[in-house]
Amino acid sequence: MLTNPSIRCPECSGFELTASFVTYAHGGRDVSSLTCNRCGCCWEAWEAPQFSAPSYALAYAGAPSLVDEELALVLLTEGIKDRATAALTGRGPKVESGCHRLVLLRKAAYLDRAAREIELGWFCGTYPDRLRGEYPEWLLSRNLDGVVDDASTKAAVAGFELLKFDLDHGRVYVEGPIGPGSPEWDIAGGTRAYARSEYWAWQQVNREAGDRAQVEPRRGTDSEGEAL
Repeated sequence: MLTNPSIRCPECSGFELTASFVTYAHGGRDVSSLTCNRCGCCWEAWEAPQFSAPSYALAYAGAPSLVDEELALVLLTEGIKDRATAALTGRGPKVESGCHRLVLLRKAAYLDRAAREIELGWFCGTYPDRLRGEYPEWLLSRNLDGVVDDASTKAAVAGFELLKFDLDHGRVYVEGPIGPGSPEWDIAGGTRAYARSEYWAWQQVNREAGDRAQVEPRRGTDSEGEAL
């Protein structure tokens, strides 16, 4: 039995759910929808209707694969460590808090996505192959509940770290429509929903910046506009 279920009914907060599946020609299957055994509420697997935050499908549309996101996180973290070391030895400027915030944001989003994949896999009795390097084989084969609980806890903690950072820094980096102090996030799964909201908003800002870069002139050395 799961001790830390993060997929709950949006109506009654129950976690005794029945999954419906879509089956593929090669024999695999995924969860298509969930139904609460207590009140009968039904919702699509990619939805999180108890929150005003974007759904999983919307929040992570266009996001890198989990493998690529993990690599990006490693490179980003190592880069910040190198810059921090240089600053301590007087060989560079102090790392801005916004850089630390970006690591927290992308880590929280990565763990939220990874946990959701594992949580839905629980209903299928399976788990992603990439977990073989993260969890002992005996745990994967004998205690899938423990793997789900561990992933859910890590995602919730990472979301809380992001939310707390935003509260501690006067919300200057917050880009989503609902701030970190909202009671919206003060329920089970709330910190993960906050991470989704902020990741979606961050991606929107990046897309808008990219769009502007495509249409705005670029100044050359002669100060004449050069269309991109």
